[in-house]
Amino acid sequence: MQLHYERHACIKLMGKQESKRLVAGNAQVQIKLTPQITGQSQLQLVPEIGDIQADGSLGELLRAGPLGNLVREKVRSAILNAMQKGTNMHATLPPIAQEFASLQNAAFHDAGESRLLVILDGEVHLTAEQFKTLRDQIRDQLKEHLAQH
Repeated sequence: MQLHYERHACIKLMGKQESKRLVAGNAQVQIKLTPQITGQSQLQLVPEIGDIQADGSLGELLRAGPLGNLVREKVRSAILNAMQKGTNMHATLPPIAQEFASLQNAAFHDAGESRLLVILDGEVHLTAEQFKTLRDQIRDQLKEHLAQH
């Protein structure tokens, strides 16, 4: 990640309000995000900060201050939100299978051309009767789809 950071403070000087730059700088931060599945089959990302190359006081703020924690959390949150849209079981599984599905594992995969995929492994446990119902739902949906085209 590359970032530019500036922090200003407003002061009143001789009746005029002025902005004073306190800290400014540029940085490159390596962040390793490891996908994990919680006990409740929820996807989470564990952030790990790698090498930090930064100008002066900005480097210290990123390494040991609250700014580093804020950056880690913002990056983790943004990527996790995008990933969770793809792990919504209500959007990807037939209704009968949703309540019986659980995620087991998650991993990143290089898809080439600057694309990153998340590979999810999971399980669905169904009784024989539930499986027949699921099979019938899928067959009906396929028939509807073929009839439309």
